[in-house]
This record gives sequence, C-alpha cells and structure tokens, in this order.
Amino acid sequence: MTRPITLAASLLASAAFALPATAQETIDVTIVSGFSPSVAVVKLLQESFMPGVDARLAETGAYEIAWREAFSGTLAKPAGELEAIQTGLADMGVIPTAFHADKLPVYQIGYVTPFTTTDLVLIHEVVDGLVEKYPAFDETWDALNQVSLSVSGIPDNYILCSARPIESMADIDGLKVAGAGPNLRWIEPAGATGVTGTLGNFYQLVETGVADAMMVWGEAVVSLKMYEVCGHYFNAELGGVNSYVINVNRQAWDSYPAPVQEAMVAAAQEFGVDLGTFAAELGTQARETVLENGGTVVEIDPEEREAWAETLPNLAQEWAEALEARGVPAQQILADYMQAMREAEQPIARQWDQ
Repeated sequence: MTRPITLAASLLASAAFALPATAQETIDVTIVSGFSPSVAVVKLLQESFMPGVDARLAETGAYEIAWREAFSGTLAKPAGELEAIQTGLADMGVIPTAFHADKLPVYQIGYVTPFTTTDLVLIHEVVDGLVEKYPAFDETWDALNQVSLSVSGIPDNYILCSARPIESMADIDGLKVAGAGPNLRWIEPAGATGVTGTLGNFYQLVETGVADAMMVWGEAVVSLKMYEVCGHYFNAELGGVNSYVINVNRQAWDSYPAPVQEAMVAAAQEFGVDLGTFAAELGTQARETVLENGGTVVEIDPEEREAWAETLPNLAQEWAEALEARGVPAQQILADYMQAMREAEQPIARQWDQ
C-alpha cells in the first residue's frame, strides 16, 4: 500500500504546482518633471514618493510599478508638465502651480498671502485640508483631464539673493529681480522691476546681468549654488507657498487598481511632509553657506517687514473677488487658511482676510 499512497501524494503535489499562481501585476508609469534631480522636488520624488508607493504595494505583493523617469526636460520643459499630463504624454508628475495662475487660480492662495508663514509642512497640511473641504480645487482639474493627489511646496521662505548687498528695503529700489511670476508683485512696491523666469534659468539671468537679484529660498541657494552669482542674502521673511501638486492623467488613474491608487495618495501626502522638512533643513544651512563663500547675510528689521507688507495691494482680496465672480467661495477659503495660520501662531505681518 505504500507505493500507491506515495504515488497519489506525488500526483496531488504535481497538480498543485500546475495550478496558476496569483501573479504580480506590473504597471508602467511615466513620471514627469522638467527639472533635474538636483532640484529638490525631483530629488524627493526619487527618494520619498516613488519608494513610498513601492513600499506600500510590496506589503501585499499584488502590484508593482515600473517607473519611467522623464526628468531634466526629456519629456517636458519646466512649466510644460501640466500639458504633458493632460495629453497623456506622461502618466503623472509634479506641476509648478505658479506658472499656471490663469488655469489654476484657486491654487494661488499661497502667492496672494505673503508674509504669513515659513512652515511648509503646515502649508501642505492646511491646503490639503482645503482641497478636501472645497470642491473648487478638484473641479479645477476636470477640464485639464487630471486627478490631483496632494498639494506640496518647496519655497519655505522667499528671500532676495542679490549680486550686490541689500541692507534694507530701500536698496531694492531700481533692482531687476527674477521671480516665478505671481510673487513679483511682492517686490514691485519696493521699486523693483520683475523679471519672469524659472528655477532653471535664475542663475543665468543674474550671471548675465539680465537680473540683479532673484527671489528664491534657502534650499535653492544651497542645492543649485545660487550663491556663486548672487552672494548676498537678504531675508525679508516673505514666507512660503504651496507651489506644487502631484497629479495623474485621468485615463491613467482610472486604469489603476484601487490598491495602487491608495498607495499613490498616501505616498503623495507623505511626500508633501518630506519636501517641507527637507526645505527647512537645507534652508537653515543657506546662511552659513553664503557666508562661507564670501557673501553677506542681512535679516530684515521686523518693523520694516510689517511696513513692507502694508505697501502691497490687497492681493488676497483681489484674488477672492475674482474667484467669487466665478462661483468659488474664495472668501471662506481665504478665511479658513488665515485662521489656520493664526491658530498655529505664525508670524503673520498682514491679516489678508480682514
């Protein structure tokens, strides 16, 4: 009887091995940014977001992502990411919202409330909360064929990095200052002329004399070695903004299984925290880096900062009124944002909702 039983057991085992196993599904994802990995947002895509998605999917092993990195302008130049994702040229990526103020007006809330906070993690959490509360944010993407996963930012505190020293607001008068666009209105009342550019060409604009200074933040001064062409750091504590969103093409998103979607949303939210933390860490190094390279560091007088804030047009009310005319409850969105900042005891120089 031993042999038949052994044979039967062997046949059963063979049959078990012959049954189709649950295979791991590989999903191809092209992720885009016009910037290179030397720029923090791309660096953190590689070190936080993508590994974060992979780690969550590995918990069950049912799915894995085959990432196709389309960085450094290989698929889209800086500011070209929105169109690349919209058309399906890329499956997902990070979009710098400052360059699309006309298409993404509700996302400009950080740019119309300067002198408010330098806490990027707080900005990320507050604006993500606004996105969840107010449909106007998600509705922005309907016509652009996209789904937005989370709001983030890298400018924790805009400063002026200049080719010659700035000791006070008076020294800004007559300067040509490179900026992203929406933030140029912050320095125009000080007598500066705005020069629209991107993080990819600020260095060249100052190096060639097209601009005398740039409006950037500490992390960029360190990571992109801006101090080589503008060794003078004037900290006006202009504050930080929500400057990026992680988005996915609508058709690509709909094709992803629910576990993949959930992993991407969770990783995008963690990315926002990691990006803010990274900006703060390098931002604290910027002053020392500038000084070590022969530059100067000047901190604005708190009274002058408040006076500067009062010279600005009422940017937030202009923004809110324009959106209210389109049916967006922008006044309440603004009030919620500023109240969150007050409750967090931020160094607000102007109450933009009042």
